[in-house]
Amino acid sequence: MQIIAAIEYDRLRKEPDSWNKVFLHREGKFYRAYEWSAWLIKNVVCTEEFQKKRGDAKPLTCHRQKNKSGEFAMLGFPVESISKFIPTHQNIEPLQDSPDDICIEIDIPLQGDETYDQLQHRFESWRGTLPEPASKNNKGISEAPRKTGAFQIIADLIAYPLERKTADENIEFISSLKQKAAELL
Repeated sequence: MQIIAAIEYDRLRKEPDSWNKVFLHREGKFYRAYEWSAWLIKNVVCTEEFQKKRGDAKPLTCHRQKNKSGEFAMLGFPVESISKFIPTHQNIEPLQDSPDDICIEIDIPLQGDETYDQLQHRFESWRGTLPEPASKNNKGISEAPRKTGAFQIIADLIAYPLERKTADENIEFISSLKQKAAELL
């Protein structure tokens, strides 16, 4: 599923039976969660408090990203780490229109008789705390304003010192290139 369709799919949450569903979209060896799904992962099933208690060296991070259709929240993790980041769930099933993507049903603690509008407000407040897209630095690449065309993406790729970086830094760099490419679409 393409990123714009995945984001829109995740924003369809008005019905109570969809409030507790995490949609994970497979991109190669990674799952990506957008918007409400990312919020559920970070605030219900894999909170920073939970990760600290478990002893994780580096917590799962979520960032605000930008493309032509606007801003959105996104997080990702390797496919083989799904049980690490979503340790408890009620049900897992593939999405009908995209069998590589999955829907995970979780227990969501509601505060009293919460409405969609109240949950949406909690989600939007959380998203507002995420790092701004413009503040992202590609570690080792100049922070001066630059063109974001296809030629600049290729120049960044050629100049990147792949052999001197860690796997995490390489993943972050590739993710930033994907984001730049998505902005061109």
